[in-house]
Amino acid sequence: MFEARLIARFREGDARALEILFERHVDRAMGLAVRLTETREDAEEVTQEAFLRAFRQAHQFRGESETFSAWLFAIIRNLARDRRRQLRLPTLSLTSPEAERYPASNDAAGEAEKLMARRQLRQALDSLPEEWRTTLILCDIEEASHAEAALVLEKSVAATKSLLYRARRALRDRLADWEATS
Repeated sequence: MFEARLIARFREGDARALEILFERHVDRAMGLAVRLTETREDAEEVTQEAFLRAFRQAHQFRGESETFSAWLFAIIRNLARDRRRQLRLPTLSLTSPEAERYPASNDAAGEAEKLMARRQLRQALDSLPEEWRTTLILCDIEEASHAEAALVLEKSVAATKSLLYRARRALRDRLADWEATS
C-alpha cells in the first residue's frame, strides 16, 4: 500500500517518491541481479535498466495484487534471462588467479575452504534448471515470500512451493554427490 502511494506521488511529479523507492529496493535488486547474471558488470546494468523500466512504466503498476519489489524482481528476472542469452564476449578479471587461489588472510586455509565452498555452491546452482535456480535465489537468498516469488515467477503459490522443494532437493543432491566424489 505504501509503495502504491509512492508510485502515485511519483506519477504526480514528486521526485522524492522516486528516490525513496530506489533507496528501499536497490540493495535487494542488485543482490538478485548479481545472482542471476554472470558478472558484476552485467548485474549493475540489469539493475539500472530494471529501475529505468519500472519508473518509465510506473503507470502500469497497480499495487493491488503485487508489491513493487515483486514487480521489480520480475523485470530483473526477465532482463537477466535476456542478458544470458546474448552473445558473450570474454571478460578479464580484475583480480589475479593467484589472488583467488591464495587469499590474503591470517587463516588462509579457512578462507580457501570458504572460497571452495562458495564455488561449489555456485556451480551447483548454475547446474540447476533456470526456474529452479531463480526460485532458490528468490526464496532462500533474497528471502522473498512465497507469494512474492510466485508473482515474479508467474506461478501460483502452490506451484512456487513445489518448485522450491524440488530445487532444494536437487541442490542438496548435487552438493552431496560432489562431496562424495572429492
